[in-house]
Amino acid sequence: MVTVKRGDTHLTSWRTNVDLTGASVRLLARNKSTKELFVLDSSIEDASSGIVTHQLTGNLKSGNYQVELEITRSDGIFTAPSGGYETLCVVPDLG
Repeated sequence: MVTVKRGDTHLTSWRTNVDLTGASVRLLARNKSTKELFVLDSSIEDASSGIVTHQLTGNLKSGNYQVELEITRSDGIFTAPSGGYETLCVVPDLG
């Protein structure tokens, strides 16, 4: 689980056990309450270690988001995690 405050603009990291060499990745987040789906800009930070990063923009509303990585390689499309979802929790800030 990754927890951030609403308005944060720092870098977040997501890890999968899939080698991302030669792959493209989409980072998908769905608000658990509203079911609104977002494609978050992401970059492969370390392909062999399966690390993907996303620079927060401060635009996500407070709430809990289900997160998955959609990985496209020459041998097919894979979704990580393969069972369930990662969680992004955006909590309200004081300002």
